[in-house]
Amino acid sequence: MNIIVETFIKPNIESESKKFIAPHFPGGVLTSADLRKIADVCEKFPENKLKINGDLTIGGITNPKRNDECRQSLGLPTYSVAGFSIRPVKVCAGGYMCDNNLQDSFSLGLKLDKMFSGKPVPFKLIISVSGCPRGCSEPLVKDIGIISARNGYSVHVGGAAGGKPRIAQKIAEKLNEEQVMALVEKIVTFYELRGKTMERLGVLIDRVGMENFKATIVSGS
Repeated sequence: MNIIVETFIKPNIESESKKFIAPHFPGGVLTSADLRKIADVCEKFPENKLKINGDLTIGGITNPKRNDECRQSLGLPTYSVAGFSIRPVKVCAGGYMCDNNLQDSFSLGLKLDKMFSGKPVPFKLIISVSGCPRGCSEPLVKDIGIISARNGYSVHVGGAAGGKPRIAQKIAEKLNEEQVMALVEKIVTFYELRGKTMERLGVLIDRVGMENFKATIVSGS
């Protein structure tokens, strides 16, 4: 086993690692100088692509007027980090800068984001799309996790991180893109209609029962 690891697995992982340049910002904290340096380097090497896997948050402006001025100056769409809505869809780099994706997961993630991001729901809901079973976008600890495979997508529900972590459960597999989007829409509608205020999707599923949930969502009854 050690020979296999040293001869095949380890060199393959090291080779793949060299494809990506990932600056280390302790605690995820960046300065304006850091951003300028990144911008300068990427302009010098225009073939580069940038991808944020986590959230980029600007905070610390406590004066409401100054906060509004900053938002206007930024000139970019923003979202509520604590509101009762669907968060921006988490999408891995598969199909964008990583070639491990088994489906066009990046395009699917963008379509889901356009369709659902910002939609009001009983609490918060996070959708994640991963291009392969490695799950870099952490689909198994999200409310709705979508994982690519060679034979299509699998959909998992009820996951969560934070203080009460839980693993999402698979409810469907071997789906194409259209089937995934239709299923996610059913799940979101179910959550809108049946969820209680400040109740995550996984808690709702526990309350109604997984079999009843699947009968409604998957079977459409």
